[in-house]
Amino acid sequence: MPENKATMYRRTADARKRLIERTGEIARDASDRGRIGDMPGFLDQYYRTVGLDDLRVRKPEDLAGGALAHVALADQRLPGTPLVRVYNPERETDGWQSSHTIVEIVNDDMPFIVDSTAMVVNSRGPYVHLTVHPVLRVQRDSDGALIRVLDEDGTAPDAINESFLRLEIDRDSNLASLDALRDELLATLSDVRSAVEDWGIMRTRAREIADDLDRNPPPLDPEVIAESRAMIEWMEDENFTFLGYREYDLVTQDDAIALQARPGTGLGILRNPSRAPRSSGRPLSASIRRQVRSKDLLVITKANAKATVHRPGYLDYVGVKTFDSAGKVTGEKRFLGLWTSVAYSQSPRDIPLLRAKIRQVMDSSGFRSDSRGGKALLHILETYPRDELLQATVAEIFRISNGIASLQERQRVKLFLRRDAFRRFYSCLVFVPRDRYNTQVRERIQDILMEALGGTAVESTVKMSESNLARVHLIIRTDPEASPRIQIRGLERRLEDAVRTWKDRIRSELVDRLGEETGLDLWRKYADAFPAAYQEDVPTREATFDIERLDATVANPDELRMSLYRPPTFPEQHVRFKLFRAEEPLPLSDVLPMLENMGLRVISERPYKVRLDSGFVVWIQDFEMRLSVDRRLNLARANESFQAAFDNIWHGRADNDRFNRLILLADLDWREISLLRACSRYLLQTGMPFSQSYMEEVLTSHPRIAALLIDNFRARFDPAMPEKRRERQALSTAQALDHAMDSVVSLDADRILSGFRAVIRAALRTNYFQPDPDGQAKPYLSLKLNPALIPDLPKPRPRFEVFVHSPTVEGVHLRGGKVARGGLRWSDRREDFRTEVLGLMKAQAVKNVLIVPVGAKGGFVCKRLPSGPRDVLMKAVVGCYRTFIRGLLDITDNLVDGEITPPGAVVRHDGDDNYLVVAADKGTATFSDIANELALDYGFWLGDAFASGGSVGYDHKKMGITARGGWEAVKRHFREIGIDVQTHEFTAVGIGDMSGDVFGNGMLQSRHIRLNAAFNHLHIFLDPEPDPGRSFDERQRLFEMPRSGWTDYDPTLISRGGGVFERTEKLIRLSPEVQSMLGIEDKSLTPDELIRAILRMPCDLLWNGGIGTYVKAGIESHAEVGDRSSDSVRVNAGDLRCKVVGEGGNLGVTQLARIEFGLHGGRINTDFIDNSAGVDCSDREVNIKILLNQVGKRQRLTPARREKLLMGMTDEVSNLVLRNNYLQTQAISLMEVHAAERIREHAWLIRLLEKNGVLDRELEFLPGEEAIEERRKAGRGLTRPELAVLMSYSKIALYADMIRSSVPEDAYLGKELVSYFPAPLRKRYQDQMSDHPLSREIVATLVTNSLVNRMGSVFAFRMQEENGADAAAVARAFSVAREVFDIRSVWQDIEALDNSVHANVQYSMMLQTQRLIKHATQWFLDRRDLIGDIAAAVERYHAGASNLAGSVEDVLCGHEQTRYEEARDLYAETGVPAKLAERMAALRPMTAVLDILEVAETTQRGAAFVASVYFRLGEDVHLDWIRDQIERLAVDGHWQAMARGSLRENLYTLQSRLAEQVVRGGSESSATEAVDAWLESRSERVEHIRHTTREMRASGPLDFPTASVALQEIRRLAHG
Repeated sequence: MPENKATMYRRTADARKRLIERTGEIARDASDRGRIGDMPGFLDQYYRTVGLDDLRVRKPEDLAGGALAHVALADQRLPGTPLVRVYNPERETDGWQSSHTIVEIVNDDMPFIVDSTAMVVNSRGPYVHLTVHPVLRVQRDSDGALIRVLDEDGTAPDAINESFLRLEIDRDSNLASLDALRDELLATLSDVRSAVEDWGIMRTRAREIADDLDRNPPPLDPEVIAESRAMIEWMEDENFTFLGYREYDLVTQDDAIALQARPGTGLGILRNPSRAPRSSGRPLSASIRRQVRSKDLLVITKANAKATVHRPGYLDYVGVKTFDSAGKVTGEKRFLGLWTSVAYSQSPRDIPLLRAKIRQVMDSSGFRSDSRGGKALLHILETYPRDELLQATVAEIFRISNGIASLQERQRVKLFLRRDAFRRFYSCLVFVPRDRYNTQVRERIQDILMEALGGTAVESTVKMSESNLARVHLIIRTDPEASPRIQIRGLERRLEDAVRTWKDRIRSELVDRLGEETGLDLWRKYADAFPAAYQEDVPTREATFDIERLDATVANPDELRMSLYRPPTFPEQHVRFKLFRAEEPLPLSDVLPMLENMGLRVISERPYKVRLDSGFVVWIQDFEMRLSVDRRLNLARANESFQAAFDNIWHGRADNDRFNRLILLADLDWREISLLRACSRYLLQTGMPFSQSYMEEVLTSHPRIAALLIDNFRARFDPAMPEKRRERQALSTAQALDHAMDSVVSLDADRILSGFRAVIRAALRTNYFQPDPDGQAKPYLSLKLNPALIPDLPKPRPRFEVFVHSPTVEGVHLRGGKVARGGLRWSDRREDFRTEVLGLMKAQAVKNVLIVPVGAKGGFVCKRLPSGPRDVLMKAVVGCYRTFIRGLLDITDNLVDGEITPPGAVVRHDGDDNYLVVAADKGTATFSDIANELALDYGFWLGDAFASGGSVGYDHKKMGITARGGWEAVKRHFREIGIDVQTHEFTAVGIGDMSGDVFGNGMLQSRHIRLNAAFNHLHIFLDPEPDPGRSFDERQRLFEMPRSGWTDYDPTLISRGGGVFERTEKLIRLSPEVQSMLGIEDKSLTPDELIRAILRMPCDLLWNGGIGTYVKAGIESHAEVGDRSSDSVRVNAGDLRCKVVGEGGNLGVTQLARIEFGLHGGRINTDFIDNSAGVDCSDREVNIKILLNQVGKRQRLTPARREKLLMGMTDEVSNLVLRNNYLQTQAISLMEVHAAERIREHAWLIRLLEKNGVLDRELEFLPGEEAIEERRKAGRGLTRPELAVLMSYSKIALYADMIRSSVPEDAYLGKELVSYFPAPLRKRYQDQMSDHPLSREIVATLVTNSLVNRMGSVFAFRMQEENGADAAAVARAFSVAREVFDIRSVWQDIEALDNSVHANVQYSMMLQTQRLIKHATQWFLDRRDLIGDIAAAVERYHAGASNLAGSVEDVLCGHEQTRYEEARDLYAETGVPAKLAERMAALRPMTAVLDILEVAETTQRGAAFVASVYFRLGEDVHLDWIRDQIERLAVDGHWQAMARGSLRENLYTLQSRLAEQVVRGGSESSATEAVDAWLESRSERVEHIRHTTREMRASGPLDFPTASVALQEIRRLAHG
């Protein structure tokens, strides 16, 4: 033995020994210890036949307990008496336990115990887990009591060997079942004992019979006798296991014969008389009689009973007939037993009787033994079933063997049938092609033969050899009395069909269906690929269709193939569904929800793995399903739509939800369902108070209405339908839908279905019918809607709305008008992104008053973002963004060669709409190039002007434009409190970090910022005493570092007590320096608490450059704010201790919070004011690119030159943008100066804008009438945030008037268009600017902004109302007034004084210019014929006004002269330059200049002369005093204000008329003389006026009646 094997065996033996020793230790204290001497030795002997692995898995205590329990069973047993126990041991009662049922047997040692016992157990079904069978030598007393179990080598008197057998079988707790098993085992052991005890006697009986045949041969053929005798002797020679013997007499009873058992002859299992055959003594049937009376000496067959001893199977029956002297049968000597293995393995030519049969068959065949045929036949006989050779007659063997020989290895099915002589069974030999044989074939053969032969039981054996044929031998047990009609050829045909393989049948079916060439080609490819289960389950004709789908799957592995069908046997509600997929099956966890959502309940699934020769695998999954609802399913109609839906759902082109039930319920396809789903998703975004699942339930409960919704949609938008037919069908489907809606009972259902109907009716355009480049339906849907037609839509309602829906992305684009712009953001608010976008659009609307387009905003959510690295995530986000952009472009008109070109396959229910511009926003900062790429792909007219800020555009972060615009507001706030932030240090707190555009650029706008604290989403930065210069440099370094964070800040530059802290920390300890800076005493705070403390800390500036809403009003809840992510750090505006808030970022402060902060004295505008530079810059970029694109079509402009030109204008574009920020914040400040005294004016404007549908006071948080009155009484006006809103909406309303008017076409105002563009464009392309597609909009925007920025929100509207003028007239009059007085230069000079004089001085000066322009505008509106030609009007009055402005000091006199000088000196004292001071002092008297010039022109006198007359009259007739009194009149409401204005204008008119009279009436050389002369001529009237005014002066300030009296006196003078 090799050393390694020896080592292994030794280790095993050692392990076994150790286990036995441990078991022995446990068993030492057992009660049987006295009867067992050597316990380990006993256990070793007991378990010797058990493998080590079986022992190891059992506990030692159970091994010991089991052995001792067996010995306990043997406690009392008499020889010849078996002991059997069947039980379930429990430790509490038996001392050991097992998970199995235990069978214990103690018996005399004898053969056949183990196998016979196993036969009984196996026949009942339980599995045998363990067999323990020691033969122990024991000593018993005379009563059978166990004295002791001897050691293996022990000896003792009367010691005997006893068989101890223990079986562990499957556990059975049924006591009746255990008792039955015990009884059956006892019976079997009795048979074993009988057979063993009589075995020798039966052998002797066999020898005696053989000898008797020799001594007293019957009158038969000697050869037969000799072969029979030899056969009996051969049997006795251990070739037959003798189990029973009995002798029978053939007796006659009532003319019938019977075999009667001879008493006392039974041996073995036949020793017991009760075990006699039931037929003993009964009359024999005719067939049996013939067999009994035949001259055959030996009868060899199978008994009816199965063996109970040794091995399972029917007993072999060998009968030796007895004859009388006349040769008649007199009886039978019968042996029962089993042929031994030698009998089956020995050559039949060496076995008596068989050799004779073979010889006779060979002789009958005519073949020589050495011939080919003889050898073949001999081989057949050698391999012939042994039982058949023993039992069959020579004639039967000859017939069958020759039939077998005639097969000649042909691949065919052949049946050979033989019935047992006693008619108890049929022996069937079936030959089938070997390559077609398998277990299923055998079972099918059995079934056919059992049916045909009337079988009651069957046994079968199979022989497989080198032959091409497999031989199946079946014994079919039958009723001996039965005589079935058998047609061998018919049976063979049935067997042929059973043996015929699936492959054979599929070949025929393929050829029949598809023709020979195609059918055979597919057969060769796939016939061998299917698993046995498929072949068993699937009919071959059905399989041919599967093969076609399989072939298609192999050709296109990425495609899913499927089939929905109903087998003929299935009920109406049941269907099957097959899926074909390459490489791997579809996971059930994915498929089942899809099918359930499509209205099907899955009953079962059968998967089949099809493997081709190439190794390529296709999975076929066959589902049996039942329709969830009781509805007739038309498969022919639903099949295609069902499969298409499943395919699109699986590939992610459609969502998996219960809307998909409408495929079967309403006969809709997946695309139509996607439309309804899109409507549902849109309604959810609008705030409909029902869940999607509820909407699904309602739609699927009303399938007809769902179908009608689709019909109506198709009728409205199908481009293939002629227009007239479309109109008729739209009307008829709408009426049918309305009628169907009348039957809806539930209010909720009615509201939901009405919502769907409203969305479809509000649709203006859709890309539903547009195919993709491959001609397939697009996986996304766009709907352009008219929000005005959708009930209950949240305010404000945009003008247009586009909703884009797909399984991966949803988005909305809201526009305030046809020409609108705004950013597209990647939103994280999946459930209410429209609410977010709507709020941003509202802010954008007021922000966009600066620019040409009105407000718009878009947002999208990504619904299926992958997990993983950022690049993987961003790739998916970009994909969603692309889909969203495509959805917008799909339904937008194009501009080709100046002509509007509608998109293909789009029915338009609105007018031309070709302006679509987008911009970057949160999450899409780097996506502009992507949007422009798509625009170019679509051939969209805007090209790369479609999205500003791309690689060929203005980089906002690099320009810092948004932050710089916001900084203009910051500078103004501080300038108004006397601080120049560019030269003086100030403290700041920030939201954001230096990598951000707005925060980073903002914190680099001044080297004097002392940034004390800041935070972003990750960290908190604290620096109690920063060094402004060094901290600025460090911030600059971080700004230039890619993706920097606060942790990158150099800690050595942070002052004592400061640092950078993680927002994830549990608690942050505060240094004394930080405590002092924050103004708190807490020594530690959580990160959220610390952020709240930072927001509330004393500082000069709070700069918001981040994302989130951090400040709310005290009356607002966090839920109302709508930013859950910031709830934990948000503070109330009333708790802010900063002086100024700069809103570089959007939505950092709620509008109510701004108002609250403003009411508490804080300085703040709004986000749409502070950060408007970004959108302004983008819009200018777009309009510049539109111009350059236009230029490029007319003349050569290479991309390189174009880009160079664009980049070269960056600084000028920045300046133009920042100028707007400067002017807007200035306009708010000017409105704020007199906000308290003009609150009623502002209230009037609010009411007007509300009345005109422009403004929603409540939505914009503007105060109601009661609140306004309370503020008026308290001496307070609107706050800056409120004034900003009012200013923006006044611009919105005024722009709408302008764009509808002729203002954009005015030649003079058209100059604004040229000024809009940077100087290089004005220089090169001025002649092409008028052709700009947005020229009208640009002019209207510029004129509107100029009017409101310079004159305030109320001016234009007041002018219209007071003068009955339209906006165009006001704009023209304003423009003339502005140019006549050259007021632009005055504004420029005033603005140049920033930080040189106090802001209040500047504002006072600005308000003086407003008074002049207001009066002049009013003057020109009164003379509307003058403003038709602005240039002419300016030319007519500008020179005179300019001359008078330069000589005003020379024409003034008296009080006006004094006032002028005082004003000039005061301005000079405040730091205003002398020249400007003079000009500002002259503004008040300049209000009369237009009247003066008019008189001069009328009278043909010099303007200076007329002016002198004019001002002298004012002094001498006390007109100046009356005017001052009118100006001081307190007004209470709109009408009093109008009355005061009327009094003022009347006085100017009267004074002008008086001056004209003076000039016309005298020829004096000096004005003084002329006035004196005129006064003298009217001395009485003049004196009366003087007296009246003196009386008025004495009585105090004038009121409205008194002022009217004064004017009436002047009027009498003028008309006197």
